[in-house]
Amino acid sequence: MNIEILRDRPFSEGSGVIGYPELPRLIDRKYLGSNPDAFQNLLPRIFDHLSELSGYYPGFDEWLNKKVLPGLMSGERSILLEYRRGDLSGLAIVKDDESEQKLCCLRVLPPYQGTGVGLKLFERSFEVLNNDSPLLSIAEEQLVVFRKIFQYYGFEFAKIYPDYYRPFKAELSFNGLIESDSSFSLLKPSTGFQLPKFRKSTHG
Repeated sequence: MNIEILRDRPFSEGSGVIGYPELPRLIDRKYLGSNPDAFQNLLPRIFDHLSELSGYYPGFDEWLNKKVLPGLMSGERSILLEYRRGDLSGLAIVKDDESEQKLCCLRVLPPYQGTGVGLKLFERSFEVLNNDSPLLSIAEEQLVVFRKIFQYYGFEFAKIYPDYYRPFKAELSFNGLIESDSSFSLLKPSTGFQLPKFRKSTHG
């Protein structure tokens, strides 16, 4: 059964309360079981805040509807939300199943970038997964944004995947592999992208 997320009632940043009786910090199977109306009233508004990431990942909306939503219902995925003064400031999606523990995506809303929201979401993701080095991947353009954070946490660069999601653009994995196919290599893509060189952080 395919369940589609409806997006007919988006909410704007800085709007305060997001049109729901309470502001949950974690949306998972337990929360949805107790709040079934969240499928229509809350999740569409949350998913809208992830739309900026679709530029890096073609088919992102389909992934939300066909992977994230069923994963929330099965218990293998959770959404973490952060707020500042009652406004949504950032959110992350994590996956925890028998095959992998993964930080699937993380977004800090523009007004709150550089305020520590991202670090808070990383820390909370580690707690939910019970793992401080979960698998994750980023588009090559995002390396400049995440480099210091990844270094702080001692994330280990694992592999580069040229043309993985988009032609002539690479996807970088950390703390593990997103694709075990040996046809993917550590060769630099033709865009001139440089492989990251991290040192282990002293972060405990």
